[in-house]
Amino acid sequence: MTKLEAAQLQVILPGSRISFRRRVVDALREVVPSSGGFCFFGKDDVRAFADSTRVVDGTSRPLAGEEGRRLSQAFGFDPQSVVAGVRRAFFSTELWPDRERARLPYVRECSAPDGFTSALLLFLHEGGVLFGLAGLERRANEPAFTEDDKAALERLGPFLVAGARAHLQYDELAREAAALRALGHVSGAVYVIDRDRRRVVFAIDRERGIDWDEEVTPIHDQLVEAAEQALAARARGDALPTPPRLPSGTVVSVVRLEGDPVFGGTRCAAVRVQSPEQPAALEGLSKRERDIARLLIAGYSGVNVAAISGLSENTVRTYVRRLYAKLGVNNRADLVRKLVSPEPSASAPSTPLGAPPDSSLVEGDDTLD
Repeated sequence: MTKLEAAQLQVILPGSRISFRRRVVDALREVVPSSGGFCFFGKDDVRAFADSTRVVDGTSRPLAGEEGRRLSQAFGFDPQSVVAGVRRAFFSTELWPDRERARLPYVRECSAPDGFTSALLLFLHEGGVLFGLAGLERRANEPAFTEDDKAALERLGPFLVAGARAHLQYDELAREAAALRALGHVSGAVYVIDRDRRRVVFAIDRERGIDWDEEVTPIHDQLVEAAEQALAARARGDALPTPPRLPSGTVVSVVRLEGDPVFGGTRCAAVRVQSPEQPAALEGLSKRERDIARLLIAGYSGVNVAAISGLSENTVRTYVRRLYAKLGVNNRADLVRKLVSPEPSASAPSTPLGAPPDSSLVEGDDTLD
């Protein structure tokens, strides 16, 4: 059996997520001997940077640097460009000039202190999806990486991707099952929060899926705070606090989720967010227009709508004018009446709907009209 065949077999063996990362590093170093190696594992590059294994001179080393940093920020690459091609292996010199590479956060905080001067990287991607990043590092007194080294990692790449995909699929199902067992309910969006690290570690919405960047990152702090307030109030025997308004709906349930091995045995909390029923009038709008309409109805100001949406205020104004035209309304008050207020019955007196709380309509000045 060749070294490459042994490495290929090694990464498809069953085992835990942590052992898989270490086996990836060992497999890389088996086919291309190197003093350093690393594996960052996961679809989303925010979580992938923390979900890592790093080996220096045969010993695991902790990852230095800021927690929560995006993988693409740490290594200075564009994820969309990486997954657009079929290539997976690259010399570091193909991606960055030496001076630029020295300024990369990972290089500055990890590689340079350990004396590494060159790297051979393997992006784990397939079908337009990035599953992680692995690589090898060498010092100045070691031989330079060669084209044969790069070709060997390319041949190993499909096996690493297959292993990564299988682990991700298993982990997603196991995490979903654990969260749903704790909550006892399956509708709406479900989030799991690591209470010690104060960060969201899992999110799922069976009905419409979850876009982490657009739907988790903007409400991350609100979810964490809502979970802590609810659990603290329950522990004191107090009335539960008013749940926060979120663009995706309302927090309707928070439960402890502790000691579960699928979340590393940490102190977690499972949070369920129930989306409001979508009015029929929203069906004709694009996803972005629907999202902005929900924010307007919830009472967010123009500045907050722009911040939550990740758009400029001028772009938000353009979307607002477009959705107003599609719905046949002239301002936010009309929008609220059309989407929230039920049609008055013949026997019920008509009462005007007040402005949503915290809305600039309260002062009679809606900057988005």
